[in-house]
Amino acid sequence: MAKSDVVKFKQALADSDGRDGPKSVLLGNGFSIGWKRAVFHYESLFDEAELGDLSVSKEELFEALATTDFETVIEHLNSAADLADLYEASDPELSETLRWDANVVKNGLADVLALRHPNRAQDVTDTEAEQARAFLSNFLQIFTVNYDLLLYWVVNRSAGSAHIVSATDGFEWPTYQGPHELIWKSRPTQGTQRIFYLHGALHYFREPDRKLHKLKYGLADPLIDQIRERITSGHYPRLVTEGKSEQKMASIEASAYLRRCRRKLSELSGSLFIHGMSLSSNDSHIVEVLEAQESKVAALYVSVHGDPDSNANEDFMSRARRIKRRRERNNGRKLHLVFYDTASAHVWR
Repeated sequence: MAKSDVVKFKQALADSDGRDGPKSVLLGNGFSIGWKRAVFHYESLFDEAELGDLSVSKEELFEALATTDFETVIEHLNSAADLADLYEASDPELSETLRWDANVVKNGLADVLALRHPNRAQDVTDTEAEQARAFLSNFLQIFTVNYDLLLYWVVNRSAGSAHIVSATDGFEWPTYQGPHELIWKSRPTQGTQRIFYLHGALHYFREPDRKLHKLKYGLADPLIDQIRERITSGHYPRLVTEGKSEQKMASIEASAYLRRCRRKLSELSGSLFIHGMSLSSNDSHIVEVLEAQESKVAALYVSVHGDPDSNANEDFMSRARRIKRRRERNNGRKLHLVFYDTASAHVWR
């Protein structure tokens, strides 16, 4: 694809303005990496993760699989465990060990995300937050596969902002008499839910009442401190960290909140901007929603990071074009596809 075929973000917005329906955005890890790569790229998470309960060394495990991607390792371990079940008679402990290690890596990802995460909302400068709000203000609904607090911090940095961004995420006080815990409600009373964490979030925890709770910020008790304290005590946030797309779907189906988020994605109409997402095989549970005959998304705007003519981007754009082809093959609505330059969106600076 020629570089001229990748437009600027403003051109993509102008193109979507001429189409029917609202604009929504789906944020991938590139959204967080764009703020600080060293914090949110998996390479640095690997360096920090301890994973001391593994049956083998961290280095040996990740090197054997030639990756530093936690989700890929989890996928391989669970697949190996499934295979080992076939040979249970010869080694009944093998599949149990593999699944143990998969869980260690899964929990280790939550551990290191909390460890590496910026400590305070103020770590995002006012200028950075305002730039991000300017980007997000273009969209009626915001979907994200990220677990971190950056989006939460930005949408709540409304004081003095020139841009309107919805912060309604479906979490409210249980009743006006007992405003002590924020819980997710499928029918919120304080505004339609506009923000959807498709894979959960660091500040979302399932409590003994079986409801999904959101930690609330306090001056003496910042969110990341609360998250670290809970993780230290063995209480992990509601995250979808499985590797394979099928395993992600199983985790999503087990949560009313995550099922609702996925359903809202499937009900989208108008234009969808995909920003900072690789559309890899691990994302196929999301891609399938857009390929489906029932999808009402009429236009797809996909961000491209770096040189469009690189081999990696040629493969990436082929995956995006495949969504368009498969939609048509499924006798669905014809999909308008546009690529835009990630950097031109100026999300953080």
